[in-house]
Amino acid sequence: MLLVLSSLAFATQLDMRTEGCPTGNGVARVYSKVSANTHGGWDSDLVSYSTEGQFREYAISTCPDDLFTVYGHDMDMVLTDEQKTAVEVTLAGLRREIEDPEKLEVWERYIIAGQVYKTLGADHRQLYQLYLEASWTARDKAVGVYKGLEGPIAAWELLEQGDAELKRTDLDAHTRKILLHNLARVAHRGGFANRRDGYLKQFEAVGDLDAEEKKALQTMRWIVTDVEPKLQQLAMAELQAYLATEPSDTVELMRATYLLADLYRRQGDMGVAVQGYALVAVHPDAPQQLKDLSAWFGSMLSQ
Repeated sequence: MLLVLSSLAFATQLDMRTEGCPTGNGVARVYSKVSANTHGGWDSDLVSYSTEGQFREYAISTCPDDLFTVYGHDMDMVLTDEQKTAVEVTLAGLRREIEDPEKLEVWERYIIAGQVYKTLGADHRQLYQLYLEASWTARDKAVGVYKGLEGPIAAWELLEQGDAELKRTDLDAHTRKILLHNLARVAHRGGFANRRDGYLKQFEAVGDLDAEEKKALQTMRWIVTDVEPKLQQLAMAELQAYLATEPSDTVELMRATYLLADLYRRQGDMGVAVQGYALVAVHPDAPQQLKDLSAWFGSMLSQ
């Protein structure tokens, strides 16, 4: 379970202040990260986790009076009269669609921020990162924190160990459900959708689920089949648009190529994923971590 803002452990990591909204309509709460750790590990699409809650949940700030939404560090931007007019048109349309701004999920506020940034002329590099982070906030809700899961290779090895554990005949139903739920979380973090769905089916099949277990199953299925994939698709569209600009920075080019390949894999399109991984694995300017991951995925998906 993620720690909430009111907990002492997380509250000591954040600084909160109010900023006047650039549109001139009221004020917004802006959070700054004071400190964090990465003891929760990282995933194949390069997201990292703190064991004390994720700052990305608080990185986006919203003006409650008009829904102007951007990263907190951009809340001090100065808008021209022309920009204010354009943003107001965008926000007016969003306000007609949103019944209760107080009930917005974190990732929904990221989507609003994306519309604002597009209106203000943000480039595809900025937008793909924003939508990627939005997808991570959804994943947070599904998986919480699993300490020390250092990337997809470690996730795969842990799943193999878990499968061996599941073969034990002395596991009681409660222990089996805990193991299956944890394996589903690990599989999702690794982007191994078939194994994740298999664990969830086994979890449900154990039977006699209490209210908390039913809620956990419902939430994970909702996130992994509906919410997170749609956010990833937004990121993928911006990644493709960014790559179409033929960026001159080869490190950024390879990072974007790798991320797009990994998102294709997470979406279930293994053929396109393998092609992207292959490009990164052999490119001389690709960061070594991405080369190694791409080679591993390429080998695994080709089996």
